[in-house]
Formats: sequence, C-alpha cells, structure tokens
Amino acid sequence: MKIGTLTILIVGLLAVVAAAYLLTKEPGTPTLSNTTQKTESNVTSTGAAKLVATQEGPETAHPGTNVTITCEIKNVGSEPAENIILTSQVFEKRIERINPGEKVKFNISVYIPTLEEVKKDFGPNATLSNPFYIGGYTVIYHDIKGEHQITSNPINIKLI
Repeated sequence: MKIGTLTILIVGLLAVVAAAYLLTKEPGTPTLSNTTQKTESNVTSTGAAKLVATQEGPETAHPGTNVTITCEIKNVGSEPAENIILTSQVFEKRIERINPGEKVKFNISVYIPTLEEVKKDFGPNATLSNPFYIGGYTVIYHDIKGEHQITSNPINIKLI
C-alpha cells in the first residue's frame, strides 16, 4: 500500500467514527469545548470599588441600657462606590459616594432590653440571650462593574 492510500484510509476512518458519534449522541448531551468558564475564583477583578464594612461595640453591657455601636465603611478599591444603601434591624442610611481610600464612620445607639421587657413582648417563656447578638448590617453599592452587596461583621456583647 502506498502512503497516499494509507492517508486516505485513515482520514476516511476518522470521518466514519466522527459521523457515528454525532448520529448516536443522545439529544441534550452537551458538546465539550476547550474553553475556561468564568467563575469568581479565576476572574481577576480590577478597576472597581471594593467596600469593607465593620462595626464595633462594647465587650460588656447591662440589660436595660443603650450601647453605642461604631460603624465604618471603607473603600479599598480603585474606583468610587456610589448610591450606597446601608440597612440593619436598627437603621437605614444612604451615602452618595465613597472614593478610593476614603472611609465613612458613624455611631448608632442600640437598646438592650431587660428580661422583663423580653417576656412582656414575647411571652413568659422568652429568654434574653447572653451574649446579646447584634447582626451585621447590609451594604448595597454600585460601581463601574454594577451592583454589589456585602455584610458587616456581627457583634456579641456579654451581659453583666
């Protein structure tokens, strides 16, 4: 057999195998491709705002008192964050813009109820959790890449 005939036979055999594969493939079976899917772990984000939200409060407090919680939102990204909405169980706040490297800090007052107040509002079997839990606040903001949402850290305050 000559090399030209052998080449034609191999190409023909490959064509038959490919045709058989395509004809016997079940409908709805995805075709494999050699592309990388974009996921959060393999896409580099550059040129956008990146907000970091934190809150701090006292380590201890007495039931029936107000405590001061300090909230801070910092832009550690390279672009401004705009139309920023902060919400929690206690407050809602809007901030127009935070530029790269800037931070906004503010205080809120949170009342810690007494056991008697909790029982009055929720029934005789209700309890006051110790430590007293204050959940994180939500931050929704916009930048050149769209809308983003983050949540600050929660706080646990030991009741004394």
